[in-house]
Amino acid sequence: MENMLQNIDLIHRYLSISITDQFYSTVDLEGEYTFTQNIVSKKTIIVSTFTSKILLHPQLKLFLTALITEINNGKCTVELIRERIRHFEEIRYLPVRKII
Repeated sequence: MENMLQNIDLIHRYLSISITDQFYSTVDLEGEYTFTQNIVSKKTIIVSTFTSKILLHPQLKLFLTALITEINNGKCTVELIRERIRHFEEIRYLPVRKII
């Protein structure tokens, strides 16, 4: 993702809202990942620094790892992140329908 450091807040919001959507709970992600430079490519990447808060929940760890990998591999652009956030926010306000 280009300009990753310029989009730290957007990335954090995306990871947080994705967790809320997937697991129906909020998780404080402070200290759970950091940004650093890849030694070989010199590109900025996200590196997980998961604490027991994440490590004790294997599904959450796997989910976050997948999201971070998707961002690091460039498969998730800033535009796609914004679109996904908009989607998550839109569905949050939809009324719940009972299916019989």
